[in-house]
This record gives sequence, C-alpha cells and structure tokens, in this order.
Amino acid sequence: MNIEEKAYKGHNIEIQYDENSESPREWDNVCVFHIGHSRYAFGDKNYNDRESIDEAYHEAKANGDIVLPLYMYDHSGITISLTPFSCRWDSGQVGFVQVPRKEFVKEFGKKNFTPKLKAKALKWAESETETLDSYVRGEVFGYVINEDGDSCWGYYSVEDAMDEAKSIVDWIVKNAKEKHCEQLKIWIKNKVPMENRHTMRTSLRV
Repeated sequence: MNIEEKAYKGHNIEIQYDENSESPREWDNVCVFHIGHSRYAFGDKNYNDRESIDEAYHEAKANGDIVLPLYMYDHSGITISLTPFSCRWDSGQVGFVQVPRKEFVKEFGKKNFTPKLKAKALKWAESETETLDSYVRGEVFGYVINEDGDSCWGYYSVEDAMDEAKSIVDWIVKNAKEKHCEQLKIWIKNKVPMENRHTMRTSLRV
C-alpha cells in the first residue's frame, strides 16, 4: 500500500509501510523499557505480575537511575507516551523507562551525573520512546524507486524515507550524467556519426 507517491527527476518514488520492521528494542539502546501487561510484550523486560515490575522499579530507583512512568493508550491499536493520556478508560501506566545512571555517564565519557547530563538523559528517553511508539503503531516506512528497483526500509517518518529516496535518485542521475560524458568522449574520439549516438534524453531519465 502506497502512503505517498512522487515523480522526481524522471523517477517514480513510492513510500510504503514496512511490513517486516524490526523492533527498535533490538538495537543498541541506552534506556531500558520495563513493560507489565498480560497481552503486550514490546519492552526490553516484560512482566506478567505486579510484584516483579515493582521490584525492578525499586531497584532502579535505589541505583540512582532516572525512572520515568510509561503510559499506553489502547483503542483500535496502541500508542505509548511518557505523559498520561486524557482517556481514563482506555489508557494507563503500562510500565516505566529506566535510564541507567552508570551506563549513561560512561556513554558520554563523564565522571558525574551532572544536571546537564540528566537533562540529556531525559531527551534521550523521550527520543527512544517516540521511536518505540512509531514501531508499536506500525508507523515504519520504506521507499521503492520503481524504475530501478532500489528500495530501503526501516524509516520512522514518511519525510525521512522520501528524503533518502530523493538522495538516491540524485545519485542515479549524477552517475548517469558522468557515464554519458565518458561515453560522449569515446564517441568523439572514435568519430562516431551523430546519428548513431544516443541522445542525452535517451541516456538520462530526467
């Protein structure tokens, strides 16, 4: 299913949903997502009972880590956020996000968990939450450049997928121009008649 389609420099770009996207929790992340839900298990650590997640919460707090409540809205699909949703019937806290203090300090080559570093940690948690939210909502995309069969997947916004596709088309066009110029030099050197040469319009799809 096409989300967006655009003609660009003689090429057709299609943006589609990534039907086989990889969970961003498989990446090398800093934060740890703790999820306590009987039906959903999209976190780094998933719990089936309240006692276990409470224990993990108190352990994280005791370590001096940043601990942020994670909320979920569940209605015809799910979405998550670090701030509560307005609907009290279909939403509530689903777990928490942990930013390990020692690991975060080490990640940035610092010695202390300064206020400035704590602010950066909060931004980091927000970013990882937004990415995971896109994943659980199914908002992951890819592009297909039909004429050449080029495609790539795993983009978390339509804009990023389109920008990347355009950069690939730019490269294709530039490469085609360079090849045409090289061929033109060969034709001239070998005195190939004009009527036998490929025209620029034939060589380039622009």
